[in-house]
Amino acid sequence: MKQGLLTSITLLFCLISFAQSADLDKENFKVSYVKLPTKPILDDTKRTYSTNNRGISISGFSKVKSEGTLDYNYTFNGTEIGEVNINKNKIEKKDKEGKVVSVRYEYMVVVTYSSSGSLSLNNAETAENFQKTYSESTTYKSSTFSSYTKAKDYYNNNRNNLRNKYRSAHKSTIISNINTYTNRAYGYIPYTTEYEYLWILGSKKHPEFQKHHEAFDKVKAAFDNIKYDEPIDEIKKEMEPIIEYFNSVIPNYPGDKRKLRKVRYASYYNIANLYYYLEMPEKVKEYAQKIIDNNYDKKDGKYFINKADKLIKSLEINKTNTRHMKVLTEDLSNVPDEEEETETADVELNKAYLITKENDTTLVDIKSSDIASIGYKLKTVEYDQNGTPIGSRVKSAKKCKELVFVDGLHYRNIKFKESSIKSGAVDAGQMVLGGATDKLCKVLFESDKINLYLFNQSELVILPAGSEKGKSTMGAGFVFGFKKNLTKYAEGCPTVIEKVANKEYKNNQESLLKFCDELTKCSSTPAQDGN
Repeated sequence: MKQGLLTSITLLFCLISFAQSADLDKENFKVSYVKLPTKPILDDTKRTYSTNNRGISISGFSKVKSEGTLDYNYTFNGTEIGEVNINKNKIEKKDKEGKVVSVRYEYMVVVTYSSSGSLSLNNAETAENFQKTYSESTTYKSSTFSSYTKAKDYYNNNRNNLRNKYRSAHKSTIISNINTYTNRAYGYIPYTTEYEYLWILGSKKHPEFQKHHEAFDKVKAAFDNIKYDEPIDEIKKEMEPIIEYFNSVIPNYPGDKRKLRKVRYASYYNIANLYYYLEMPEKVKEYAQKIIDNNYDKKDGKYFINKADKLIKSLEINKTNTRHMKVLTEDLSNVPDEEEETETADVELNKAYLITKENDTTLVDIKSSDIASIGYKLKTVEYDQNGTPIGSRVKSAKKCKELVFVDGLHYRNIKFKESSIKSGAVDAGQMVLGGATDKLCKVLFESDKINLYLFNQSELVILPAGSEKGKSTMGAGFVFGFKKNLTKYAEGCPTVIEKVANKEYKNNQESLLKFCDELTKCSSTPAQDGN
């Protein structure tokens, strides 16, 4: 009798000793199931949807051309450009004593792009009508530049690319957010690559180490074979001895010592987690309560109770007892891709105010693809009485005085003689000498002394204040008389004239912008007409 008692006491002390090395490791295993919707269409024959945007999709539904049970209408409202700021940052270089030895400035373009879209939903099954607005905003910060002019020039030359970049990114994000909401509410989403874990003893000194790992290996092998669209009855049978083993460990480690409670916690946690993926939420709650009562990590017990309650509710709403089922997602709309993408969905329209020679002001829409061709003519979108685009309207540059885009892009009618071969024209069999004609030019720089414009994306035009005609910087007279022309424009401003003499200006956009900027800042009298 005494010998038996001694043996039991010895065994107890051994267990307590082993429990001191009860380190736990997370061991991952794969789970597979179907995420059930919060607003299910229970009749699977009615799981159809229609939409005007091919980016919208619902898992477990069939896409039809029109009149789906769920009908989505999506509108992208466009991208707005906020105030463009060029931030100035002072950079000081100091010596070892902390004395400032040099100062320079960096300039950075900062601008915010904001996009929005709206979604309307009609649910024919429940008569639900839903409307939601989505928005995205991004603040763009450029790299730094050594001058204000360079920063401004960079933005002016890249404004369309930047807007298109963020417009595209915002559209993708909005559609992604729509799909997330739609599938959470109605979709049946297969989860096939998600992983969970069990707490498995990590110390080889522990007497349960080997059995813990053998149990986990069986769990991992069994769950690797689970398919989201197949029943799990056989897996439940395979898990019975595993759960029985973890239960058998619990009474072997009684007491309130932390590391004893830790061993029991591992069993409670593992059993609760297995029951959750075996779709037995009531058993999950039972072992979640044991986790709480064990007082090792109460928050995990509360976590499992919350998960189990959500699962119970989800199964009730969906009138099922399983998350393993066939999921059919198909496209029955039979609409070729090129027909789905309508012009209004693909083509970005840019709003601008057109001012005619008669000083009439009209708000017009211009396709992004037509901006580059602004020059001799202007192409705007024409609408019918219902506001539907029906084509384009072409207006001659001769009739246009100014074009100001809402985002800040600016064109002005400038009369000048271009240097290209088009400066001469053949009309009715007779050669007509090319002269100064009206052309819409992009505004690069304007002041009360000098103006600089860009025509046809390649030809710079200088227009001194007070002059009626501009001068192409590609013309032979300007190229061969470059210093002479700039000196005349800079009359009365010796500092700029000196820079011209020292060949500090070149015949390119960046250098001529610098010339215009420095001439404008000169406190002397305005330049005279150079024509």
